Amino acid sequence: MTKFLNGLVLGPAVALALAGCQETTTAQRPRIDAPGVPVSVQSITGAPDAVTTNFAGLLGEAAAERRMEIVPGDKPARFRVRGYLTAQPTQDGQTALAFVWDVYDESKKRAQRVQGESLGKRASGSDPWAGIDQTIVAKAASESMDAIAGFLVTTPAVETLKPGDKAKPAGAKTAAAR
Repeated sequence: MTKFLNGLVLGPAVALALAGCQETTTAQRPRIDAPGVPVSVQSITGAPDAVTTNFAGLLGEAAAERRMEIVPGDKPARFRVRGYLTAQPTQDGQTALAFVWDVYDESKKRAQRVQGESLGKRASGSDPWAGIDQTIVAKAASESMDAIAGFLVTTPAVETLKPGDKAKPAGAKTAAAR
């Protein structure tokens, strides 16, 4: 059964996770920071409730480490993301936790899809979620935020025009920049 957390529920959960986080840099891989771009996590579906709740908290921690601005679902955001998690057995007997994130712009058009997977231990029985532990969930949350932050830092800022302003040609400098 697919579980859904909307932005009004998930936003405060991520915000609470962010509030209690202090940045610690113990990662062995390079991390991508994406400060100042408001993002709202609208939903995470596909996983059991306990995994979704755990993942949402770890996602908030990963966002804080990358200095990302996560806003509640009812607040203005430059991008809104919807995620899907699934656990499935691999051919070699392990369990893969796969994630897919659709990143939507302000006009509600999909701007990017990011995806990946983390491998977990061999699941006993027929439930692949039994092979997904805290380490795998944390790795997937971190990799999710790396992928989203990577998109955010390569996306040009959108200039909003005020009434009466004329659009500037690409590369044109403003009077203040000259």
